[in-house]
Amino acid sequence: MDSKTLRQANNVWSNKYFAIAVGAIMALFVISHWYTFLYLKYSVGRSTPFLRKLVRYNRMLRRSLNCSVFGIPSKRWLLYLVYWSINLTLTLTNVNLHKLSYVGKRLGWIAVANFVLLVFLALRNTPLAPLAGRSYEQLRPLHKTAGYTCIVTAVIHAIVYLNAWAQANELENMCEKANLAGAIAGLAMVIIGLSTIGWLARRYYEVFYIIHVVMFILIVILVGMHRPDFAKSTVVIVIFTACLWASDRLLRFVKLCWNFFGNYATLTPMQDGAVRVKLHRTLHCTPGSHAFLWMPSIRLFESHPFTLVSTSPVEFLIRKYDGYTHDLFELAQRQPGKRLRCSVDGGYGQIANFTKFDRVILVAGGSGASFTFALALSVLKEGEMENTTKTIDFIWSVKHSESLHWFEKELQQLQASPCVNLFIHVSRDEVVSEDSSSLDSAPIAADVEKGKDETGGQVIPISAHRKGRPDVANLLASCISQCSSESRIGIGACGPVQMIETTRDAIYQRTYDNGPSITLHTEEFQW
Repeated sequence: MDSKTLRQANNVWSNKYFAIAVGAIMALFVISHWYTFLYLKYSVGRSTPFLRKLVRYNRMLRRSLNCSVFGIPSKRWLLYLVYWSINLTLTLTNVNLHKLSYVGKRLGWIAVANFVLLVFLALRNTPLAPLAGRSYEQLRPLHKTAGYTCIVTAVIHAIVYLNAWAQANELENMCEKANLAGAIAGLAMVIIGLSTIGWLARRYYEVFYIIHVVMFILIVILVGMHRPDFAKSTVVIVIFTACLWASDRLLRFVKLCWNFFGNYATLTPMQDGAVRVKLHRTLHCTPGSHAFLWMPSIRLFESHPFTLVSTSPVEFLIRKYDGYTHDLFELAQRQPGKRLRCSVDGGYGQIANFTKFDRVILVAGGSGASFTFALALSVLKEGEMENTTKTIDFIWSVKHSESLHWFEKELQQLQASPCVNLFIHVSRDEVVSEDSSSLDSAPIAADVEKGKDETGGQVIPISAHRKGRPDVANLLASCISQCSSESRIGIGACGPVQMIETTRDAIYQRTYDNGPSITLHTEEFQW
């Protein structure tokens, strides 16, 4: 085998082992998910000293891995370090480090391997969802890390090659069509990287999204032009990546088309800058899931994700911010009860089955209650069907008391159940009675089908609420202390990052090492 053929074989080898290493990491997550699933399903009444000790060690490990470093949990840093070690090892193995052009070529192959991974992690209909219990939005931090790694290796690949050509007085090689295509592809990657700057992506989401899609398509074409020889495998890898992306897009398009026929949305403006959106059709998915709402009269080429308050029929509570949600709210205010053609793509999210827990604790901030109300009502409904009772502790914090009217109907349902303990906090109103038993003359929310109030201003009592933010840690400790060591507790949280972190830190305290089994599921405001 000549040296050129050997180099090609070694470069192909690097991508194969990259796939094996990353696949092994994914397999560990799959095993972990199914171990937890089987434990929750079959451990009822079968706890043994060995099993309790295993659970204790598992909690101690999770607590140590949950410590944050620069705002990122240690377990994520550990995963990043393993991932970057794989990249570094495969970059420096089986390559002549004294030949800059050889190192540059290897870096190009590593960049292509990371390109495949970042596309796989971005799939909305990812196979990891049913296998590892992690849907696409939970994989987003890993997708971003793979993206930045791809950009860095591609840029170093270009720099090393330019340096090698400069030393050999062969810079004219950059004028070749294939090399120009590679340079433009690298520039497109850098543009995508710059567009992911936090404030830019949040403030100009539409621009960020368009840049992502257009630059991705451009990169696929240009990388194929950069190395078009099928015998060298690169173009085959690029075609495979393009097929992954296209199949996901096709599936999303089919779902949008299927849910479009006979579907329309009715808009009802709510107090404190929110709008209730009720669709004509239903959606079969797990309570607490989210779906992408497409309303062509608002944005023809955009769909945005919102948590489902109800699935039968589909119903969303959408808080006004800017862009899409601002336009939606303004239209609802101008024309309450307006019916618009629409569709949904969903549901998404791998939600734990909260009906299997002995006690359910739900924590929400603001419109994050869409998630917790959906879970609470599904647990109550399941309990009624099976004639069982489960205690639900429902903690909800809002800035203003007007926000309580967003979910007035759902609050009444929870309040009517003896199984539910409500902890409602209003953080910014100046005067809120801690012992109040109802809101000030609050009419029931308007009928979302007709866009008007059907009750004639009937006063609907709502559970007592308190002033100030809730002490989540103490509330959780109080609820958990009422459970035996054999109990299984499901905790769901949705809201601002600070509330999620407080909930997570409270759960992984040392005092729970010998306590009941605790499963945490969080949904964060980080689209």
